[in-house]
Amino acid sequence: MSVPYPHPPGHPTGPVIDPRELRPRRLWYAVGAAVVATGLLGGFAGFVWAVFQTLRLPEFEAELRDPGEVVFTVGDGVRQLGLYTSPAGADADACVLVLPDGGERAFSFPPYGHDVETGSESWSLVGAAETAGGGEYTLACDGGQDTVHAVADIGDGGRTFVTNVLGAFAAIGGGVLVALAVGGPILVVTGVRRGRHKRRLIGERARPPHRG
Repeated sequence: MSVPYPHPPGHPTGPVIDPRELRPRRLWYAVGAAVVATGLLGGFAGFVWAVFQTLRLPEFEAELRDPGEVVFTVGDGVRQLGLYTSPAGADADACVLVLPDGGERAFSFPPYGHDVETGSESWSLVGAAETAGGGEYTLACDGGQDTVHAVADIGDGGRTFVTNVLGAFAAIGGGVLVALAVGGPILVVTGVRRGRHKRRLIGERARPPHRG
């Protein structure tokens, strides 16, 4: 003899709660997800921008495509000039920097490595020289015919480069922090409160009607 089910199989054993009745509304799930997505995307975009600023080829103050000299003007805010060569890795000793007072300054070893591919050319930072204030400078080179030399403002050298790298990681770290610290709690709190509300409604509707 079979024992009958207390309820037909597949049927709910208690009150059915419409999800639209629960509070807070499901809209808060969308708000939390949007905050998480915005934080992650914003952090990634900031990371890409900072990396691009760090790795891109700087704007040249002067460029010399043949052995010879080129005169250019340096502003008072330029503290250090970097010597770039194309093709990458050409000899830095082929050039000297002529100061506004006529003195010469050799390019020393660069404070950091920087290699850039621009499609048709490959550039490499091969030297650096401190400036002597604003004025007219001359880049004099005696390299080969196929070598291009250029100078660019590299700020304060390695400190700027390191700052840019740290800024890239700070951007993506900040985005993740916003996603976890703001978006995450919104999702968790919404889920916990809706669960409590659902259990309360089930308890209220499962009680037998009061008979006076």
